[in-house]
Amino acid sequence: MCPVHQEGRWGKVLLEGAAEFGIGLTARQVSELTVYAHELIAWNSKINLTAIRHPDQIAVKHFVDSLVCSQAIMTPPGHALLDIGTGAGFPGLPLKILYPELDLILLEPSQKKTAFLRHLIGTLDLKRATVLPKRIQDMVTEPEYQGRFASIVTRALGVGKLLRFIPPLLSKPGKVILCRTRPLEDRMDLCGLRKAKEIEYELPRGYGHRVLTVLEPALPT
Repeated sequence: MCPVHQEGRWGKVLLEGAAEFGIGLTARQVSELTVYAHELIAWNSKINLTAIRHPDQIAVKHFVDSLVCSQAIMTPPGHALLDIGTGAGFPGLPLKILYPELDLILLEPSQKKTAFLRHLIGTLDLKRATVLPKRIQDMVTEPEYQGRFASIVTRALGVGKLLRFIPPLLSKPGKVILCRTRPLEDRMDLCGLRKAKEIEYELPRGYGHRVLTVLEPALPT
């Protein structure tokens, strides 16, 4: 079952889920997110983009969950957002659709996934959205990205191994948002960052508990 076969129902699930978090979507944004879901399912039959296949779960676990990150990112016009290990574009691309003024870079080393992301960006005609087929370990050595990003977000597992590469990429002020299923362990080395807050919430339809861990540069002692 593909969302485009029941666009009205799928859009209703999306709209109701977003509304639970005070997020209002325009008709154009719902249309763009529906196209996104259609392309995701079509490409997923050829390459492994996501293990989530039911349309309702895609709407909530991928799209609504990504949009909830809007509660944590810095969103004034022109701010740059980096999505590390974005996979099929989550949460970066839904946030770009919500905030078209964001300057978005999607970091994804998989060539197959970057092909999908570039296809989607072209299909939706998104401006100021770039895909980089790199690892953060490579990106952090390039001067053009030093201090560039007001918000850095990731749903990637094993985040502890990534943290040491993140501080040089943050602008001042800047935030790191970790999309997790449980709070961050207090014993974790935050590599010059500090925990600013954690936002805990339940996904609609009983689809699980989530936590946004927000980090920021530690104050000098």
